[in-house]
Amino acid sequence: MRLFGLVSLGLVLACAAMAGGAIHTHRQARILLENLKRLDTNSDPSSSFNTFREKHRHQLANQECRDDFCQYEFVVKNWVLSTLRLAPPTELRARVTVFHRRLDAAGVDYTSAIFKENSPVVHVQEDFCADRTDIRCDHFALNPHGRNVGPAWNGNIEFGQLATDGQKQAAWALNLDCLASRHGCTDISQLTPKLWKASPTPKHLNCSPSSTLCGATPLNQGVVGVKSPLH
Repeated sequence: MRLFGLVSLGLVLACAAMAGGAIHTHRQARILLENLKRLDTNSDPSSSFNTFREKHRHQLANQECRDDFCQYEFVVKNWVLSTLRLAPPTELRARVTVFHRRLDAAGVDYTSAIFKENSPVVHVQEDFCADRTDIRCDHFALNPHGRNVGPAWNGNIEFGQLATDGQKQAAWALNLDCLASRHGCTDISQLTPKLWKASPTPKHLNCSPSSTLCGATPLNQGVVGVKSPLH
């Protein structure tokens, strides 16, 4: 009877740890992502980043500065769930770069480490170039192209500060449930379901070159994965 009670207590504690870890990690990731998205809603994004950096100072994992260029990394991991082997290691790593004391780019690497190699990862980056006159800064590019993709482990999304609100919302719509998924997320369509679907293209879905969700539109700034001309 006593053994049964100990086993029951252990199960209750394991469930409580899983639920608590999932809720805490999901909340941290959601707040970090929301505050990152809000950087470009401020009239002075550079000043807004100073507030962001202070608010998330406990998640600051790395800071490197060289000459007039600085890069900051903020990390949220599901370490409680992964340590208890209740979910594969998954992390949201936010990166912000500052050039000449001005906000240059903000983005995230979101990965679910379910494999030893080639675990799925999605990179999202917003380029802060609205004050430049040599480019339009409304670019929006996807790699791989098209909404419907086969199993893919690497996805890149890059857009300018003047991209449409719809494009920005779709780009930032990460599936944070992957942080607590028992079996993790297996490809980019699960990490970013609003932009990619791992299924054949339905006949009613218009994937013409002008579709903002089925292709990289516009592509006047090149393909994601190529360094953007910010400097």
